[in-house]
Amino acid sequence: MQEAYFTREGTRLFYRHWEVGDHAPALVMCHGLASNGTRWREFAEAMAGSGWQILCPDLRGSGGSLYRGRINADIWADDLAALLDHQGISRAVVGGHCLGANLALRFAQRHPDRCRGLVLVEPMFPTALYGRLKRLARMRYILPLLAWPILGFNKLGIYRRNLPRLDLTELDHNTRQAMEALGGHEAIRKRYAKPSRDTLYLPAAAYLQSLNQVLRPMPPLHNIRQPALALLSSGALFGDLALTREKLNEMPHIRIKELSAMHWIPTEQPEAMVEHIRAWLETLARQDRD
Repeated sequence: MQEAYFTREGTRLFYRHWEVGDHAPALVMCHGLASNGTRWREFAEAMAGSGWQILCPDLRGSGGSLYRGRINADIWADDLAALLDHQGISRAVVGGHCLGANLALRFAQRHPDRCRGLVLVEPMFPTALYGRLKRLARMRYILPLLAWPILGFNKLGIYRRNLPRLDLTELDHNTRQAMEALGGHEAIRKRYAKPSRDTLYLPAAAYLQSLNQVLRPMPPLHNIRQPALALLSSGALFGDLALTREKLNEMPHIRIKELSAMHWIPTEQPEAMVEHIRAWLETLARQDRD
């Protein structure tokens, strides 16, 4: 595994790269809200021997890609295209979890020629949300308004100097132990989706802008012609499962699998996730050869 940086528009962006040799097909996996590329370390190691090189970026504003400026999904998508250019990769399968899955869909629409396929782990569609997130989605334009004065202070040099690094591999391991001891739902709710914890690890303005992108309406998906695999949680903690399926089925070449989980499939069902993704990638590779 290689840890490295590339530069786009004067900003150093961090990524991890698991290589398997020259000309191997590429899979790019994007993390979710208030996360970083360590989200996929366990997955990448489990995929050893698959024949795929795996790239896991820290999205601009998160982890090692520290950034205190304007952020949106279009900027992230262009960052992903620049990462492919940096690695000399013409096309890649692009995927992610939650926010990362939404970004993969936007990448396919913004850079269709660079996208070979999609791996969507628990995508979040505002039209399918319920509860507190649904109410927040209706008021999402407040989030950039809250971010702007913080960005102004950042330009004046007023910001937190030391942000702790979040290791998702370690957190997942500890959470699974707690799930066995305390029960799945209670243990996982204590450790994930807590804004008070999330904002410890990235700039406040980056968090607000990233949350805004989670809640940003998704355009129609019928123009995405690439093959796609979607893994959904049966517990559907944040959104209606039927409405999520309905949105995904706008894509003509989508395969949907449902796993027993609340929302954090990489944490709750890591082995099943690897099995489904590996099998789908093998099918995709066979289709490319035929």
